[in-house]
Order: sequence, then structure tokens, then C-alpha cells
Amino acid sequence: MLQPWLQQMQTHLSQIAKTYGNSAVTLEERSQLRSEFQKIHQHTQSLLEGWAVLEEQVASILKQHPELAEEEEEVSGEFFLDSQVVRTFRQGQGYYQLKMFGEARPFFHEVVEKEPEFLLGRLYLGLSDFQQENLDEARRQFQLVIQTSEISRLNAFAHHMLGCIHVRQREDEPAIRQFTRALNLDEESGDSWFNLGACYYRLGYYHEAIPIFFHALRVDEEDWEAMYYLSCCYEKLGHHDSVSYWRMATYQKTRHPAVVESIARHFEERGEPRQAIQWYRKLIQADPQRVGAYHGLSWNLWVSGKNEEAMSSLKKGLTLEGENRDLLFTYVWYLLQIGDADQVKKVLSRLPQGLIEHPLWLVLRSRLSVHCGDVDGAETIARQAIETRDAVARSLGYYQLGRVLLEKRDPEQATIAFQNARELSPKWEEPVFFEGLCHLLKGRREQSRQCWEGILSKADPIGP
Repeated sequence: MLQPWLQQMQTHLSQIAKTYGNSAVTLEERSQLRSEFQKIHQHTQSLLEGWAVLEEQVASILKQHPELAEEEEEVSGEFFLDSQVVRTFRQGQGYYQLKMFGEARPFFHEVVEKEPEFLLGRLYLGLSDFQQENLDEARRQFQLVIQTSEISRLNAFAHHMLGCIHVRQREDEPAIRQFTRALNLDEESGDSWFNLGACYYRLGYYHEAIPIFFHALRVDEEDWEAMYYLSCCYEKLGHHDSVSYWRMATYQKTRHPAVVESIARHFEERGEPRQAIQWYRKLIQADPQRVGAYHGLSWNLWVSGKNEEAMSSLKKGLTLEGENRDLLFTYVWYLLQIGDADQVKKVLSRLPQGLIEHPLWLVLRSRLSVHCGDVDGAETIARQAIETRDAVARSLGYYQLGRVLLEKRDPEQATIAFQNARELSPKWEEPVFFEGLCHLLKGRREQSRQCWEGILSKADPIGP
């Protein structure tokens, strides 16, 4: 009866934490969330106090009838403890299961002080330190377990946790060594297989990661995260059929919003906006508070020519997070596309200085200057954007510079700018189109034809 309640409370607390941090939550809703949190906190305190009373009662009975402890005093099937140490250990477990790691640690520390050979207590102490980011102390506890334990599964888990510490410190190569040692001791550890594969993936060893994720699925065929990483590996290797298979397999196992979003982005990156729109709409149904879903839906509607729907979706995202940089940038981009310069000026006037000097915003300011007839100012701002190290911003800067130079009737220099934009963003077709236009203006019809044929060959024959 207690375990389902604990799981329900953990889910409720997670939802409170997620909702309370949302900027769109009203003061009244925040007050309600605080009230719910305080009630749960009071219940947990009462539960722990009641647990302590029960432990005292158990201890009192054991003094009268010690023979009752023959089975109950055995912990983890390998070690017999004093009843007071058992009580302390159980109290620590209670806090740990409630994810109150700071409160749990003193109990496990006391257990280890009194019974240093009780390795389960030491593992919990190490886990508590790990959860609180006390990584050096956690490492020391897990290394002590390895040095003193003769139980392979305990040693495997300790090696696994040492690997997790390396992952937290972004040290994937030593983490690989620890996860491999863990699997040599316990080859049925699905978590170790998964983490080992994730290390190889982060290092860019996609071929090596794939069979490891298959091992993780052999241990646990429901491991949707392993399926998801398989799709990511195949995506990096350009095996698009396998990407689609594993993304959909992941979706069938879990309706997790992160999976839905990855599928939507997959179609978006492949230039299939109609499919992307469907999946972004599924994402909004799964998580109506997910701002990125409205942004993705809006952009794909826009490129499909559904401008009013795109603007509507973007505004819904802005009601949830009005200061979101990506949403604001896209909003201003749309306004420039439809020629609403007055509204663009209003938005720009409300932006902080640090943001308005960002390279991407420099591109928008350059476009606004062109719209207002200040072509020289537009060129100066576009050249500022080119000076950044960010490849996307530089690509946009070169593209905008090319557009400005066309306005100044200099197609020769504009051609160079569009070529630089294409080099930085090979899949972006607009610079190719304008490069073809520059060639046409200079009478280079063959080069113009080559540019435009390259675009037409990629076009969707079905149409929007």
C-alpha cells in the first residue's frame, strides 16, 4: 500500500516543480501550488515520525523477545546488524526514496560509522553524495566498496556509479572503462549497456555505439531511450530508413514529448513540412506548455505558405513565454517578411541592449534598414554580423549582405556574399537562388541555370 502512494507523491512533486517554475503561472496558481507542496511536506514529516515510533516499538519488543529478530534483522541477505543500525538505515532509505538526499545522508553516514563493513549502507552513502554533487566523496565510497567487497554485483554497481561520476564530469573515455568493468562483472545490467552506448555516441563513435544499444535492448526490450539513441546514431550516419524505423519504434513504446519532438524535427530537417506540422501538433497535444512546439509548428506552417496560421501559433508560444529569444526573433522575421516595419520597431525598442547586439538580431536590423531606405546603414550592420564566430549567424549575415549589395546594384560582389552564405549552410537554398539571379544580371546564363536546376531537382513534385 505504501509504495504506490510514494510513487504518486513523487509524480505530484515533480509536476509541482515543473509548473511552479513556468513564467505563465498566475499568482493564484502559485499560491495553490505552495499549498499543495506544504500538505505533501507535512504528510511526509508525519510519515517519518510514525515510522520512528514504529521502530521504537519494534526495538522495545526485541528487547523482550530477541528471538523475533532472527529473520527481520538480516539486511540484503549478507549481513546481520544491530536493531538500532537497521532502524537508522531504514530511516535513511525512507528519505532517499522521497528524493530527500540531504536528509538521507546523515543516517547512512551514521550506519557506516557504526558498521563500516555493511557495504549496502556505504553504497547508499555514496549515492546520496552523488545526488548532491559531492562527487569526490561519492567516488571514495564506491572505491571502498570495490576494495572490500567479494560480491560481484555490488562491485559491478560500484563500477557503474564511478562511470556515472565521470559522465557528470564530462569524462567519457574513463567512463567507458568503468562501464566496461561493470559489464564484465554483470553483463545483464541494462543501465551500464545504455550508459556505455551514450558515451560512445557523445564521442562520435556511432558505429561502436549501435551494437551496444542493441545489447541494452536485449536486456530490456522496453528501453525506449536505447531505441531513441539508435535512431540518433543512424541519423548521424545518414541511414534515413533506419532513423525513421527506430523513431517510430520509440514512439510506439512511449508517447514521451521528447520523442515526439525529435520526430517532428527529423521531418523538418528533411524538408518535409507537412509531416513536421502533424508531429508538432501531436507534441502540443502531449505537452501544451512546451514553447518549442509552437515555434516548430509556426515555422513549418510559414514555409508551407500558411502565414496566418503560422503567426497565430507563434503568438500562442509568446503568451507562454513572452521573452523567448527564438520566438521573438521569428516574430520579427515574419513582420519583416510582410512589411510591417512599425511593429518591428516597437519590438526592437523593447529588447535589452545585449540581445539587440546579438548577430542574429543584427541581420534583422539590417533588413529593417533596407526596408526604411537606409541601404548604407544596412550594409554596415550586415558586415557586423559576419564578424561573429557562429556559423549560422555568419551565413545569415552573408546572405543579408548579398541582398543589400543587390539593392545597391552590385551583383558581382553580391555573388561572392551568396556563395559564402551557401558554403556555411550547404542545405540552404535561398542563397543559391539569389546567386543564380546575380549570374543572370551579369549575363552568365549557364551559371544561372546550374544554380536553379540544383534547386528544382530537390523540389517536392507533389507540391505544398
